[in-house]
Amino acid sequence: MHYLLRKAQSYDLLLLLCILLILASTGCVVDEHVNAEEDLREQAALVSGGSLTVENGRGDLRLVGSDAPEVQVEAHKFFEGSEFDRERWMRETKIRIEGDEQHRHVKVDYPEMHFGWGFWNGNRGVNLVVRVPRELNAILKDGRGHLNVRDITGKLEIASSRSDVEIESFDGELRVRDSRGNLKVRDSSVHGGVRVTLERGSADIRLKQFAGDSDLEVSRGDLTFTIPPDSAFTLDAERSRRSSFHTDFGVLAQGGFKDGDIRGNVNGGGPILRLRAERGSVWLRAGMQ
Repeated sequence: MHYLLRKAQSYDLLLLLCILLILASTGCVVDEHVNAEEDLREQAALVSGGSLTVENGRGDLRLVGSDAPEVQVEAHKFFEGSEFDRERWMRETKIRIEGDEQHRHVKVDYPEMHFGWGFWNGNRGVNLVVRVPRELNAILKDGRGHLNVRDITGKLEIASSRSDVEIESFDGELRVRDSRGNLKVRDSSVHGGVRVTLERGSADIRLKQFAGDSDLEVSRGDLTFTIPPDSAFTLDAERSRRSSFHTDFGVLAQGGFKDGDIRGNVNGGGPILRLRAERGSVWLRAGMQ
């Protein structure tokens, strides 16, 4: 008798669990997949020669030089995902401009993710267009998007993840660190050197002018560095079994080529140019004068 009673209770419990699972799955079906968008514009004073920091963890970022003595931010918020998440995500995702006319900090704040959110379904983020004075020192932090810089003179530092970076019409000192993204630099001049570190990405850098100690390294990608044929520098390149090195320049070796390393003066020597690639190719090219 007791055995039959326990068996009946087990069946009741199993039936209750099945009902709960059915209700839960039904709720998931009711929760529709929706899209939402919103455009925002903000601006604040920023002097020529000032500094700027931009942080956006999810979306595109365009930094453009202009003649206006201010920072202008155009933000496009986009959401694709659960109807239950939409209202809160759109409400709590905010764009902040802080600081003063000498230094501005633009940051996108996103809601914290937790188990109750459907963050693994859909796509959401903020695309930024930031217009600033042409003469500017900038620090850009971006992820999961496309980063573009144009018409800027000054010091530029970029830290990105899973973002392709394109730089055009830049003049100054350049620092780029990227993971799982590619780098392209066009129609630019460097004074003060280049520092590039890429993981699982390739770099194609073409400069009109080049000066200053520089260090470029890529992992699981290719590196192409094109500079004027009359550039004077001291080359420090490294070859391994899983990488190769090619150049158009004549290198006057210092102590000969040893163990795959190439060290020597080009056009009489000058700033140190260090080139490294792991599991990829390095091309040092002489561009058009």
